[in-house]
Amino acid sequence: MNQDKDEAAREFMKEVVDDLGYTPKDEKNEHPKRPVHLKPGSRFLIPGMILLILIVIIAFFFTGRTDSYKEDLTVIKSGLDRLEKDLARLDGLEERMVRLENQEKKLRQSVKRIAARSSKSYKKKSSTIKKRYYTVQTGDSLYNIAKKYGTSTDKLCKINKITDKKPLQPGQKLLISR
Repeated sequence: MNQDKDEAAREFMKEVVDDLGYTPKDEKNEHPKRPVHLKPGSRFLIPGMILLILIVIIAFFFTGRTDSYKEDLTVIKSGLDRLEKDLARLDGLEERMVRLENQEKKLRQSVKRIAARSSKSYKKKSSTIKKRYYTVQTGDSLYNIAKKYGTSTDKLCKINKITDKKPLQPGQKLLISR
């Protein structure tokens, strides 16, 4: 009968180990370690499972041989202590992730506001730029006009669709800037 209980206990522990993603030291080479993914609301699942395991273990200990069970109990207790520490660490990580997600949202909002402001100011600047014209006077040259307005003769020729070989006529209007 004790052998049946031992076998049942081993099967139960294997199921719990698989559910929690924990691999005992002596079984590490048999099963690859799987990451533990906690779902929302699973914060109470692991402590509940630990409590259930403790209840089952205590029930087995009070049924007979206590010497071999004491060793098993210390091994299981150390494993449970490690699980509790890992759970506490995971809770801390979960809180930190929530804070980081909130910071990310705030940063995205700030970037959107800044982008909106810069695009508005760019549109205002581009719409306020007016075309400036210069009326050619007697004796003016492309070089003198370009120098006066801080541009180049090539640019003046390009925006006015003229060549520097063609002479300027007095009264002719030149576009200086767009």
